[in-house]
Amino acid sequence: MKSVNIIRIIFPISVIIILPIFTNALTTFGKTSSQNQNQSPPPTPVGKAHECRTENDCGAIQNTSCIADPGDGKTKCLCGDYSPPVNGLCTNKWKAVRAPCKDHAECGEGAHCIQGNNTSSGKKCACLEGYYEENLRCNGSFSMLRNQPTIILIFALVVLKTLSYS
Repeated sequence: MKSVNIIRIIFPISVIIILPIFTNALTTFGKTSSQNQNQSPPPTPVGKAHECRTENDCGAIQNTSCIADPGDGKTKCLCGDYSPPVNGLCTNKWKAVRAPCKDHAECGEGAHCIQGNNTSSGKKCACLEGYYEENLRCNGSFSMLRNQPTIILIFALVVLKTLSYS
């Protein structure tokens, strides 16, 4: 009787945990075959950043700063999220970690504007305490759901522990 109750508990939990692994197969539901489409997608706008030496070089392009491009290391007039302006405009609403800033409102969620260290001049966006940098943004939590092996390991430990009590 006890083993039947354990199975009633373990089976739904295992389905809930293992089911997300197979969700990639569902992504094609309702999509049409690419062979039936004759139209090519519109080209995505490409921005080009101008190289700079000082902040004044970027004055003509609104919301840009003279910062090092993460791609090639050259200093360029880039938007706050380190992307090049498209048609002379920056579409981002926040500044990335380590981007120059004037006040906290300019920085992204989980970040604030602080004075740089002695070797750098001016203020830069930095992650608040309890947050960590991930893809030039500040993240304050770790999602176990992203890590399938961890979930499977925890589930296996729970099952083994449950079975050892029966």
